[in-house]
Amino acid sequence: MHAALATAIATAALTAAMAAAGTVDASVEPALRALAAELDPRAASALASIDGTGRRLLAARAYLRGSTQMDERWSWSASEAAAFEASPERRALDAAIARVRCVFEAANPGSTLFVNPEFRSLELQLERWNTNDTVGRAGDNLLGAARRMLATPVRRGDGLGHQAELLRQLLLEHQPDPVPTLAAPGLSPHGRMRAIDFQVESAGRIVAGTDSAAVASEWIAAGWKDRLLAAIRSADAGFQGPLATPDEPWHYDFRPEAGQGDAGDDLGCRLAA
Repeated sequence: MHAALATAIATAALTAAMAAAGTVDASVEPALRALAAELDPRAASALASIDGTGRRLLAARAYLRGSTQMDERWSWSASEAAAFEASPERRALDAAIARVRCVFEAANPGSTLFVNPEFRSLELQLERWNTNDTVGRAGDNLLGAARRMLATPVRRGDGLGHQAELLRQLLLEHQPDPVPTLAAPGLSPHGRMRAIDFQVESAGRIVAGTDSAAVASEWIAAGWKDRLLAAIRSADAGFQGPLATPDEPWHYDFRPEAGQGDAGDDLGCRLAA
């Protein structure tokens, strides 16, 4: 499909979606629609499935800032994910996870690591973005800033193109508050299996999971953050992290080229070739 036609279709879908939603902000949406028409067609299409002006603004901010990396970062389709399952890269990831788990279990008898082995589809990312509390609050704050910028007499008299440019600058410069606990739909490294969430399991139950509200009690106070980090470093299997902003002790990026793959053998974790 020609890029211009794809953009036009995505923009039309976005307009229809916003008209159907009950959360359209009439003072901001025209400029946002104009800005969306200039986005990568994949990003413009994703915006059509996001609920509320604030959440859309927040996602548009991420799409603008990541515009030069869309091909490398955009989440896989179902067919691309299926191809990964049969690839050497999948086997390398499984081996790296197994190495970390082995080192962790040796250092923490009675505990193990649970990992969800599935990629995070765009559809699931959209569903979570539309219901996440931190995204909602950060989006509301960004919407407030956009309203104030566009509500001045000078701004009201500006042409739509100029308003869209002003909105672009606001989105590029804005620092979300609070920091959302999710990447914008389509840009999560989980969508390309480039990030892994490790959860600690003891006696058949998760004792340190992926709840941001429980970081202090489950990960810091209980010591699991340091113990997982120690296992990651000892295994040296290509995981980097944990994610610092937002604070997610369980989240590690997978960069296989960064791992040596032989650390941890002293703990009996040599993997079969």
